Amino acid sequence: MVLWNLIHGCHRRSEGCKNCYVFARDEQHDIDTNIVRKTASFNLPLKRDRKGEWMIPSGSMVMTCFSSDFFIEEMDRWREEAWNIMRLRSDLSFYIVTKRPERIAECLPDFWEEIRDRVFLCCTMENQRRADERLPIFKSLPLLHKDIIVEPMLEAVDFHGTLEGIDSVTVGGESGMHARACHYDWVLDIRRQCAEAGIRFQFKQTGGCFIKDGKTYRLNHRLQMTQAAKADIDL
Repeated sequence: MVLWNLIHGCHRRSEGCKNCYVFARDEQHDIDTNIVRKTASFNLPLKRDRKGEWMIPSGSMVMTCFSSDFFIEEMDRWREEAWNIMRLRSDLSFYIVTKRPERIAECLPDFWEEIRDRVFLCCTMENQRRADERLPIFKSLPLLHKDIIVEPMLEAVDFHGTLEGIDSVTVGGESGMHARACHYDWVLDIRRQCAEAGIRFQFKQTGGCFIKDGKTYRLNHRLQMTQAAKADIDL
């Protein structure tokens, strides 16, 4: 997946944001994360190399806004420009993760029908409160591709058998020095719900504090993904 970080800066939105890596990294460099700004990469999909070839190759899946939220209020002044870049690069697909599903409908462009088959929206739901709040809104939207990510997973989450229309669910624990615990039983229960709904499931990472069979494991970042992969429970 190619990375396109067109803006930087965000505001903590819910419980999952407490130990956000973006805030932690910015703090080390005396950067105020609450100031949202364009980056030098804003027009990256339209840039070409010295040979005149696209810097982002045709056919790529492009991950956007990994140090912000595409639907944050400050992005309102630049979003139409970003949508138009996606429209111009009709040979690319775009993956957008958000904690703000309530803003999506009002932020879609007039030409949404033209690009929606290439835009994959993913909504984060880190605990039961956010799942109950965000899932009904997310499901009601005119999106062709809808994914859920439960990361950082802070507690057991029950979707109450309402995953119809969702393409996949990804689960992961919290990383970082102050990582909150993720229980393997929680992960397995979401896997069960996905299996019953007939949709894809991915166990992305254990997190830095992982509890399995009553034992607590402390894992560095390098091991968190490899241990999740070793569990071999993806659907």
